[in-house]
Amino acid sequence: MLEEKLSRQPSPDMADESLLQQAWVLYKQGRFTAALESLEPRIFQFREEPAFFRILGLCCLRMGDWKGGETYLQRSRQLEETDQRDTLLGLMAVAARKKDYSEAVRIGLNLLDRDPRDSIAKKSLARLRVALASPEGAPGLDKETLGLWLPPYKKSNPNVKTWVYRGFILLAIVFGLTAGIWWGFSVSGMSSPKQIRQGPESLVTSLGLAELIQPGSGIAVTLSSQEISLGWERAQKAFQEYKDSQARFEINRILLSNASAPVKEKARSLIPYLHEPDFARQEDSSTYQQVRINPILYEGCTIRWKGVLTNLVSGEKKITFDLLLGYQDGQVVEGIVPVELSFAALLKNSQVVEVLGSVALRDGKWFVRASSLRDLGYRTP
Repeated sequence: MLEEKLSRQPSPDMADESLLQQAWVLYKQGRFTAALESLEPRIFQFREEPAFFRILGLCCLRMGDWKGGETYLQRSRQLEETDQRDTLLGLMAVAARKKDYSEAVRIGLNLLDRDPRDSIAKKSLARLRVALASPEGAPGLDKETLGLWLPPYKKSNPNVKTWVYRGFILLAIVFGLTAGIWWGFSVSGMSSPKQIRQGPESLVTSLGLAELIQPGSGIAVTLSSQEISLGWERAQKAFQEYKDSQARFEINRILLSNASAPVKEKARSLIPYLHEPDFARQEDSSTYQQVRINPILYEGCTIRWKGVLTNLVSGEKKITFDLLLGYQDGQVVEGIVPVELSFAALLKNSQVVEVLGSVALRDGKWFVRASSLRDLGYRTP
């Protein structure tokens, strides 16, 4: 069991061992997101620790990220001196979900050979035999069944759930009454103030049009007072709509322009409040041609590009590779994009990936600082 594995392996750093113990406690409590958040920032530090990847993998499976869970569990198995039961249980569930029942049975039999009394192995093999006998095209094993094969966790008390449901009903009633009152006020001419996204203390410039421009040389973009004012308004609007890449583009345009120092300072103050690109938020991606022609104008803007990975280098603190943009779809490479990762990932050359990140500049050259990746398989010759 994982608890035994953690207790048997002494670590020179007791704080590191404590982190794994705490993450496993979070798993047992059903707090999978919290466990992931505590571990993922330390992935480089624990890159040779099988228990670290085992917990990550099991948490991913519980959250429905089967591909990520499989990757972490495979890494854990590579590092293990002997196969651990929890790792095998997770991989058996992954194989069954992919309808690779032969592999799932092989893992189940392995577990049973190790412990003939293993009740989960016995029950899973019984379900797998039924699945193997099912006609082609039959539905696979459901998520609830596969969840029973994974290491258990403490589920919430049904009585608590009942009170939560009652609370929701009460809140719905209160909300309905409040909405009715608000509607009555709105009909009579009163309206609710619009919620403002938190940002710098003052987003609205009070400067007159004559104070927006500062003449000078070495300016990349020359704008009129009205264009500067409209650009700042677009940046604020995009920020309030959580279109942070658009906001950053407008900010860059102001910073590279003949705008006055106070206007540029206001624009620059908004940058720390912009969010990092995230697959959970749909946001327009800058194109390769836009970035290639004027990378400084797109610094910090979001990109979401697909391509084939090559020239992979895994270092102590970062991973770098070149992305052959568009090569996954044909013989033509649209461009070769340098990419940097500050998080660990299991990657191989010729792997097809979707990169989500932002444009960055260093020593006069541009590259992509990735914030997330999606594995799309491998390119066949």
